[in-house]
Amino acid sequence: MNGRIGSLHNGEQLAGGILDWSLDLILASTTRDTLIYNKLAKWKLTAQSYWFFDKPDNVTVRLYPDSGKGYWEGEGHITSEIQKLFDTLIHSEIIINGEGVLEGKE
Repeated sequence: MNGRIGSLHNGEQLAGGILDWSLDLILASTTRDTLIYNKLAKWKLTAQSYWFFDKPDNVTVRLYPDSGKGYWEGEGHITSEIQKLFDTLIHSEIIINGEGVLEGKE
């Protein structure tokens, strides 16, 4: 899944944003009897980021699809090093890994 904009939150506080994001979903399969069940196990987000404040280790991510309807939200851990540039127009690549639910919201 891809999109153009998103936001990064530390609790309820807006901490920054993302542009041109790419989301990879990793499914976990289980077999019960002869049926195979898939569920979302992990996800990996790659994007260009900008920050208003110092980055936290864990963030709540809101991904706004290009359709403009609602957003996807989940919590993830920042695994990449970013430049210490705040409140600028300079963007740096960020990688966020999350586990579990990406919840769709209106």
